[in-house]
This record gives sequence, C-alpha cells and structure tokens, in this order.
Amino acid sequence: PTFRPRNYISQLILEMEEALLKLGAEHMTLETLENMAVFIYESMSISTRNYHSVQHVFDLITQGLEHDPIAVLSACFHDCIYYHVDGGLTHSQARYLEGTFCKGACKTMEDRQKTEDEKFQPQTYYNFFASDTTAETSEKHARLLPMVETIFGYQPGQPITVGDGLNEFLSAVIAVRQLEESLPIESLALIACCIEATIPFRKPDEKTGKTHMDQLYENMLTAKEKFQLDLSDESIVEGVQRACLVSNCDVGNFGTTDRHWFLDNTWSLLPETNESLRNEYVFTVAQFHKALMKMNGFFGFLQPEVVFHQFRDSPSGEEMHRLTEECRNNLKFGKKYVGAKYLALSLVAAFGALTGGADVPLTLFTGDLREEERRGSAIMTSMNTISSYSRDLPEPSPESLSKCSELVYEILATGRRTATTFDIKRSPWAAYLYGSLGDDALERILKEHVLYPMTEERAWGLLKALPRETVEVIGDDMAETALSRAATIRDIVDQLGE
Repeated sequence: PTFRPRNYISQLILEMEEALLKLGAEHMTLETLENMAVFIYESMSISTRNYHSVQHVFDLITQGLEHDPIAVLSACFHDCIYYHVDGGLTHSQARYLEGTFCKGACKTMEDRQKTEDEKFQPQTYYNFFASDTTAETSEKHARLLPMVETIFGYQPGQPITVGDGLNEFLSAVIAVRQLEESLPIESLALIACCIEATIPFRKPDEKTGKTHMDQLYENMLTAKEKFQLDLSDESIVEGVQRACLVSNCDVGNFGTTDRHWFLDNTWSLLPETNESLRNEYVFTVAQFHKALMKMNGFFGFLQPEVVFHQFRDSPSGEEMHRLTEECRNNLKFGKKYVGAKYLALSLVAAFGALTGGADVPLTLFTGDLREEERRGSAIMTSMNTISSYSRDLPEPSPESLSKCSELVYEILATGRRTATTFDIKRSPWAAYLYGSLGDDALERILKEHVLYPMTEERAWGLLKALPRETVEVIGDDMAETALSRAATIRDIVDQLGE
C-alpha cells in the first residue's frame, strides 16, 4: 500500500489485493476483496475480542511477513475463528464451515447432515468432527476440506476440540474456501500449512521426538500424494519454513526485549479468557482473583522451549537461541509481575472472605476506576470519585527494594504503558506488597499457600504469613473505600497484632 487507509476494512483489502496480485490470482474483483475483508473484520471485531482483534493481523504482518504473499494471506485469516472465546459461530461463519460440525449432541455423520440442512443460527452449541470422506474426486471444492484435515493431521471422523487446534483448523477451512476461486489448490495448501503452525505451545512427540513442524512436513507430503498437489519437495520444505516464520511472528511478543510491550499484550488477553472481566464495572473480587490465579499458573507452566519453532535450520540456531532466551526472561518477568498482582488481590479476597464474602464487585474495596480507565466519564466527573488504587502508600525501605526486580516494581508503582477497561495501569497495593517482601518471599508465599478459592481459613493463613505492617497499611487504605466493611477490616488488623 502506498498510502495509509482510513479504516481496517480498506487496509485488509489493500493487503490482500497486493498479496493476490503477487500470486497471479484469478477472478479477483473489488467486490470479492471487500466481502473477504468484511468477513475478517466482523469475525475479529466481536465484543469478546481484545488481543485477537483486527489490529493483531497487521501487527503480525509488520513483523517480517509483508513481502511474502502466502504469509500475508495466512495472517489475514489465521484468527477468524476463536470459538471458545466468541461463544459460538456467526451465521456467516457457520455457512463457510459446512461439513465440519453438527449442532447439539449429534454423534454420527448422518446426524451432522441433518443439522446442516437446518437453518444456521449463531450462538448454537456445535460439535466439530473431521469428515469421513476420502474426496476421491478431481473437483477442487470437494477436495479442500479433507485436504485441510490431512494437513492438520486429523483422522476421518475424529472429534476436534480446542486442544486439537479447533480454532486454527476452522480458520484454515474458511481461508481456503474464501480464496478457492482466486488461487490454485497448491497455494491454498500452503496457506493452510501456515495457519496450522500457529497452534501454540506444542511439545515434541514423547515417543518419536518429532517436533510438530516435523509432523507438519510429513502431513504436507501426505496431502501432496493424496490430493495430487503439484508441489515439489523443495517447495514443501519452504512452505513449512514459512509456517515457522508465521508461527514465530504470531507469538513474537514472547521474544521481545521490550518488557512493557510484552506485559501489555499479556494483560490484553485477560478479558478473552475470563468472560467476567468484560463486564467492566461489576466483576467481583472472586472473578478477578480467579483470572489472576490462572495467569499466574500459565507463567509457571509455560516452558520457553515450546514457544518458538524452527524447521531445517530456519530460523537459524542463533536466532532460535536469542528468541528462547528472551522468552525465558519475559516469562520470569511476567511471573513476578503477575505474582505480585495475584498476591495483592489475594489479600483483598482474604479481607473479603472475613468480612462478608468476596462475591461482590471489586470496586467496593478498590474504588471505581479513574476517569481515563472507564467509559461514561461524565458520571465519574460529577461524583468526583477516585480509585483507592491511586492514593500514595509508604515507600518500601531501600533494603526491601534491593530484593526486588527494579523494573517489576517500577511498572507496578508507575503503571503499564497501555490502559485497559478492567484494570488501572498502576498497582500501588501490589507495588507496596512486592516492594516490602522481595522476590524470594513473594515466591515462597505463593508456593506455600493455596490462595484460590479464598476461604476464611486460607484468609487467616495468608494474613498471618504477611508482615503485619504491610497488612495494616493496605487494610487501612482499603477500609477508607469499603465503608460498609471498614470496622470489620480494622478489627481484623487489630487481631493480627494481639
């Protein structure tokens, strides 16, 4: 594109037009391009999307894919479907995905055919299966679905779940069906190959030691033979190497040296995986507590070796080492930041559990989000309210701060780079708690105590494990906001001193 388009749909049209022209596409009209762009835009602009929005497509392309038309088209379509987050399929999505699902509790292909003859409805419960057809035909359209299933390594009739790569599979099916009139089947296979590679965080096969890129290469060879694809072995190797690049760009923030950017991307995922946080003002202490517990567990579970991938020395061993080490650094950094947030929220949950329950809006204890972090700010301005999170707390001692990561403390105290609708940038309680404890004590407490779900017994255990002065400072600040529970909060703090 030689100029900056004024909206996402136009930008998608220009990206796809340039890619398709490079590939010598046929039957390409502005109407076709617009229809595809609108489909992608509508699919990725559903209210459930936050990180995986349309902007993610362009973030991916600009990481080094812009000169490869197959990679660009793969990026445009790779996150069209996010079934478990979006809560179902739209009417238009379901039509493009005929043959991949049955509605309700159907078990057989006959049941599936019956449901496909019915009127499609969005937000319907679907069961997804690989087809049981061999597509022994030269007709291009009939070969597309079984070809994509072969590239994804599915067996005929196999149930397909999110853990099997459901979202990527359905996105690939949509991509090849939308592009089938413009591109030869070989190009469609290479696009499906790229989208398959974006299934994240897969370990090598325990029995064979093969990576999923090794398996993808074998799947492409099978597809070549089964569907008479005019692809040389060299082009398949290049196709899997391209798929590695697309996959690595898709998780590129894990390999960045910019910790702020990594954290912003991480935080933007929370509303996608925690539906309650989409209710900006009314999610409860327990709901946010659960979200942070899950995120803390993710950082503890994810191994940097399974984030980035290579195939036949692409990317190079040196580049893979760099990406993996930066990923390791980001995961360590993220675990400290999220751990501090999780512990601070656990303290709120502890006071909640001991004063009437934590199944109440978080804002009861923290105060409403400040004007710039929430919509409808006219009401907030008239109320002249301010979150208790924004009040200044005592500075931890230099000795205590020396036991912390300087950057983690700085971001907790001064704020993340990007605002969200469910949390303010700054985290003064978490900063004070982290700065008072240090890395070792934070890790020890999180390891020794089960903090979610919070019970009265666990609440007392946590409060007694923390320095009394720290609990007192945060408890007093909390009591200033939670007026209906202020007296009980202060009584609890007094009991800790007895």
